[in-house]
Amino acid sequence: MSFSPILITSSGTTTTYLPLNTAFPAQAGCSSLFVNPIVDGGASLFAFDPGYAAHNSGPACMPSQASLWWEQNTAADLTTRTELGGYKMVCPEAYKTVAMSVLDQSSTRVGCCPSGYNFVDWASAPNPLQCNSPLSAQMVTYIQTVTSGTWTTTSTSISQPSSIWGVQVNGILFAKPAATSTNVITSTAAPSSTEVSDSDSHHSELARGAKIGIGIGSAMAFVFLCAMLVVGVLIWKRKRRLTTSQSQVAIEPQYSEEDQKSFHNARTEEVHDGQMKATRHVGMG
Repeated sequence: MSFSPILITSSGTTTTYLPLNTAFPAQAGCSSLFVNPIVDGGASLFAFDPGYAAHNSGPACMPSQASLWWEQNTAADLTTRTELGGYKMVCPEAYKTVAMSVLDQSSTRVGCCPSGYNFVDWASAPNPLQCNSPLSAQMVTYIQTVTSGTWTTTSTSISQPSSIWGVQVNGILFAKPAATSTNVITSTAAPSSTEVSDSDSHHSELARGAKIGIGIGSAMAFVFLCAMLVVGVLIWKRKRRLTTSQSQVAIEPQYSEEDQKSFHNARTEEVHDGQMKATRHVGMG
């Protein structure tokens, strides 16, 4: 994935961070192409200097972003600066990561030195005093500037072991901000999130329907129980009435036919006697 430059403004200065998204391919000969930046020569030689390609039509030993960073104007009164880094910070193929320093919760400084060079201390562009390597006695060829401002190729013999500096590649690795991370996740995971929401809504509807059904069922069961209770009470009261009525019915004695005839004759005689008495009573009067 490719990332765009990051612009950060602080205290009136805008810094542009150029990302190194991929490892810049190693170029043949860069480890032995030296530059002496001191006018008319000096004691120091530097390898992997972007100035070699700029002034001698040689191979580019650094990515273009690193060349811009290394050769920028570093005057203190400037309001713009160029740095390496971003959400990716990959050292060139001919380099290795030699140091990392946490600056804060969201940024880490990454230091790259050419392979075979040792990390000495952090150095900022354009001061190549971070990566150092032993240099054996030999004949070396390098380019240097002269008084006229032009560059020339010069060879010299190193009579005793020495050392050489390699141009470092340093940058700031930033943590991806939450907003960027959220946007990516939202764009890819939104349908899943929506499905989850729809599913939750569906289950909620089912749960609500189940609750309603349970409520209705409970109410119907309650009504049924009440109805059964009322019916039971009515049946109980009816049975009680019937029992009370039967207990109040007079029980007539049962007599045989002979007894009934005797009772009849007796009543007849009583009636006859009554009539006789009445007749006598009338006659006497």
